[in-house]
Amino acid sequence: MRLVIDWDGTATVSDTMDLIVREFGDAELVDRFSDAFIDDSKPLPVTLQHVIESELATISAPLEEVVGWLLETVELRPGFVELARRERPLLLSSNLRELIQPVLDHFGIEADLLANELVSDKGACWLVHFGGEICPVCGERCKRPKLPPGELVYVGNGYSDRCPALASSRVFARCGLARYLDALGAPYEPFGDFHQIAAALERSA
Repeated sequence: MRLVIDWDGTATVSDTMDLIVREFGDAELVDRFSDAFIDDSKPLPVTLQHVIESELATISAPLEEVVGWLLETVELRPGFVELARRERPLLLSSNLRELIQPVLDHFGIEADLLANELVSDKGACWLVHFGGEICPVCGERCKRPKLPPGELVYVGNGYSDRCPALASSRVFARCGLARYLDALGAPYEPFGDFHQIAAALERSA
């Protein structure tokens, strides 16, 4: 099975996009959107794409400055580096390639990466390019159409992981994704760190 891992809040301990917007953009906007995504009982008033575009549009700092700060701030979840070096996973993220790849390079991790891309960090705000197609299942520009063919092990934690998790053969989940799967009665394996995932994968090998 191919190992597919979400980035923010999964491979990383904290959501790095939230951290960056809080540091360089509008922290109050992050709080307003976070409240909408945390309450799983209510339909979302906006799409995830709208949230990302709106939050990143509040940043005016140059990319180089933001990446430098991120490399000093980011914390990877225990066991991720070891598992990623052994398995070379596909990292599937709604964050920006320009913010993820420098972290991977910093920690010496070789992984396949599919993420959104920064069009411009010049002028008054950051502009983002969202690749991929509208998902026929959820109706958003989500991660499911980007999944590779075949049987997949998916690891995730939040809203953006719902649709791809339901299309995967085996799921490791925590936080909001776990609550969502619980509500559906869908199977998953809870995890706290990647040492647990590595041990579970070895037991089933």
